[in-house]
Amino acid sequence: MERQKYITRSIILIITILFSTHLSFSQSPYRDPIYKAYSRGKMDKWFELMHSCEKNADPNNFEEQLELINYYYGYTAWLIGAEKDDLAEKYIDKSEKIINRLLERSPENPTLLAYKGAYVAFTIGISSLKAIYLGRRSMRYIDKSIELDPENIQGNIEKGNSMYYRPTAFGGDKGKAIKYYIRAVESFEKQGLVVNNWMYINTMTMLGQAYEATDQIQRAKLCYEKIMRIFPNFMWVEDELYPDMLKRNNL
Repeated sequence: MERQKYITRSIILIITILFSTHLSFSQSPYRDPIYKAYSRGKMDKWFELMHSCEKNADPNNFEEQLELINYYYGYTAWLIGAEKDDLAEKYIDKSEKIINRLLERSPENPTLLAYKGAYVAFTIGISSLKAIYLGRRSMRYIDKSIELDPENIQGNIEKGNSMYYRPTAFGGDKGKAIKYYIRAVESFEKQGLVVNNWMYINTMTMLGQAYEATDQIQRAKLCYEKIMRIFPNFMWVEDELYPDMLKRNNL
């Protein structure tokens, strides 16, 4: 009887923590403007918002620190794509310090482990020579995340990214990436984390690109059209990816 009461209390506590995490993020003053900055390609505005979050986030508040990591993550990915490697390394370092500190408190948190794997992968993105010894390390964190929670959003995004970007000779497989992107998208939708969520729209976009890269053109088309229907005026898809795909495939 006592064991049953303990299990019941534990379940209630877990549900409460999960609900409060999603609620606090949805109520964040940064979520909507960060999405707007992302959708319009205004990374200068993203930087301003991220810097404000950095100044105001409570170091002892897990959810606020996780939100800050998320904004660092998006900005770091953009810096690497823009070949601003020195600045990217600065944000990798800042992010890893927060992640490592949080992992000391929650060593089996699947989202933190996925971010840890992602930032190791960012380092590879800056210097591909490091892939030889960092690639497996990155995958250990990501695989552990999915092992702990097969539906974890960040874990599935990072597994998808690793499959998409890794060379075929080293285990990359864009077809397999689709499976993980779909799982992440479905988790976003099941948890009601869709509206004005830059990570959701980014994952949908990666799914569309993976469909196109594997010659599933009709699915790519439908995916891009879904994005434009849910997120009108998302410049990357509306002005670039979708029209370019139509032109390439004579659609």
